[in-house]
Amino acid sequence: MAKRIICIDTELSCWDDPEFQRQQTQEIFQFGLAEIDAEKLTVTRTGSYYVRNQRHEVSKFCYQLTGISQATLDKRGLPLEQVTRLLREKWGVGQRWNALVTWGDERAWMEPDFVAKGVPYPFHNGLMNLADYYRFSFCRSKRDRAAQHSVAQAYGVTPAEPQHNAEADATTLARLVIAMIQAGHLYPALRPNPIHPNSDPE
Repeated sequence: MAKRIICIDTELSCWDDPEFQRQQTQEIFQFGLAEIDAEKLTVTRTGSYYVRNQRHEVSKFCYQLTGISQATLDKRGLPLEQVTRLLREKWGVGQRWNALVTWGDERAWMEPDFVAKGVPYPFHNGLMNLADYYRFSFCRSKRDRAAQHSVAQAYGVTPAEPQHNAEADATTLARLVIAMIQAGHLYPALRPNPIHPNSDPE
């Protein structure tokens, strides 16, 4: 079985009032995924699932930011439990053999919605927050921004569009992961002709 890296992004309910938003348990509106073949370092597939909302109507602010309308969720949204089953069966997000990568603390954002709806959290505990890894490894001060699109462009990666669409943002993340591996900044064992710790120097 080939090793896979699964890049994950979500879009959640949101409002233009930050204080109001902090008081809410946000709902997941969309999952986006992009799969990398860890041997060939290519994106092998992408996909997304819309999630039917139960607590929050799509706000005007959220629609303008993400392009997700209430009509979209009414027509294409699936129950979170069904989407969870698809994530496990079709993407293997619960299998520790597959590396899981996000940009930001997706678990902290996702898990409260699973708890509120009584649906078991499907992702294994090895979820990697690449934004934190990048900040710790390459940012010189706490003030340095590490926005996904700007970091991607710094690595010569063309961001997928539209931004704030979960599938597009997962695709951008996958391209960035590949670029960081090729640069030797991430998963060094997956680089072409890797230098192994026990190998003899030339």
